[in-house]
Amino acid sequence: MPRHPDTPITPNTLLSAARERLPSPRRPGQRTSRSELADGVNAALDQLYPHRNLTAHYVDARWIGKLERGEHRWPSNERRAALRYILDAATDAHLGLYSPRRTAGTSSQLHMSRPATGWWPTNAAAATAPTTGGYVGFEQVLVSAAHECSRHASELGRWTLPNGEIDQLGDDVRSVARRFATLTAADVVDETLRIRNEAAHLAQQTQRPAQLNDLYLTLAQAVSLLASASIDLGLWRPAQQYARAADEYGILIGHAGVRAYALGLLATEAYWTGRPAEAVKYATGAAELAPTGIARVRALSILARAWSHRGSAEEVRYALDAADDARSDEGNDELHDLIGGEFGYAAPQQMRSASTAWLEVGRTHEAAVAARRALNAFSESTAEPWSTVEAEASVDLATCQLLAEDADAALDTLTALWSMPPGWRRAGLLGRVQRVHDIVSAAQWRPVLAAREIADEAFAFTTTAATPPELPSA
Repeated sequence: MPRHPDTPITPNTLLSAARERLPSPRRPGQRTSRSELADGVNAALDQLYPHRNLTAHYVDARWIGKLERGEHRWPSNERRAALRYILDAATDAHLGLYSPRRTAGTSSQLHMSRPATGWWPTNAAAATAPTTGGYVGFEQVLVSAAHECSRHASELGRWTLPNGEIDQLGDDVRSVARRFATLTAADVVDETLRIRNEAAHLAQQTQRPAQLNDLYLTLAQAVSLLASASIDLGLWRPAQQYARAADEYGILIGHAGVRAYALGLLATEAYWTGRPAEAVKYATGAAELAPTGIARVRALSILARAWSHRGSAEEVRYALDAADDARSDEGNDELHDLIGGEFGYAAPQQMRSASTAWLEVGRTHEAAVAARRALNAFSESTAEPWSTVEAEASVDLATCQLLAEDADAALDTLTALWSMPPGWRRAGLLGRVQRVHDIVSAAQWRPVLAAREIADEAFAFTTTAATPPELPSA
């Protein structure tokens, strides 16, 4: 309900409104500026006269300067009321203002008590200082207000951080993302947990919006990497928790790229743990949010994988074709296009994902073509040691060869895989090798020497994987 003009205004009401107009904290000892005082006067006008349009009475820094110099000897009733209000002056005389036509005793006496805290002057002596010289009292009131502003700014200054600390954490998490393929999943966890914990600690020590935004982005990237590493380690519950945390950070800072990546992780965790309907839901959300460029390529590739677990070859083809089209679009997303690494999605990854999706729906020809394309792309570039993507494409191709009843070709394809150290054997690769083991363990393959060798090697490969570390919750 609107306030009646005669209803007294509480000091807390004005304090709240005026503080919203104050600038960001300044250095200790720095005086209140004319612009700040002008903003305070205008805020007071709005509070004191809520049912009137006082645009014509608003003031600026130049007007305050003229008032200080005595060029404005008798402001309007409204402006004087606002000045008395924010400077806690009982009368116009306490501000050093005198009407050339009236005495101080006839001036308006509208007065509101100042709040116990805030940027208004706390020195009562300054508010009632002698007014010899016309405007000496007004200046002393300003000095007192400036002192209170400085104290308040000094207190807020304790809630800021050196930008260098925040920038370093951002550099650290980007470095992990770019080196992800050269690290074991356990190493990723060790490095990223440190970054996550330090960023969370710093976020509790600043109130600057820009610094908080940078820290939340670093946290989003860190928990995203932890989610991805958790999937590689087969730690499904932590993977889900970290991915959800990444999505929450993405919502908080309004970052579509972060959210698309996080929802893609949730979709991956869902189809690996037997929840294909949820996987499609998350992957569809990622595709809808994904910015143009690599983010969309990745989201659509994951969507194809999600649909494959629901057995829909038609939807798989649609998603893969859309991912191919998206590859030609240039993007500028901070995670997928600029940082890259684990946040990126290189062409071999896209082709490997396609081969796995086609295998899931029984399209072995399409799967073999995609797997060979992925391996050819690796042979034309300098692949990282023990590349998981290359290994997974090899297993997909070997699976297609076994389904075509060519065990000798499958053995040749898999030979280089068996020497991969246990620490590099990620869950996605282990799942593919387990499928190979299941195929060659069938009775029809027992007489085939190459098949028995594959079965023995695959069993040893999956049972000697490294023990995953324990991860704290998100």
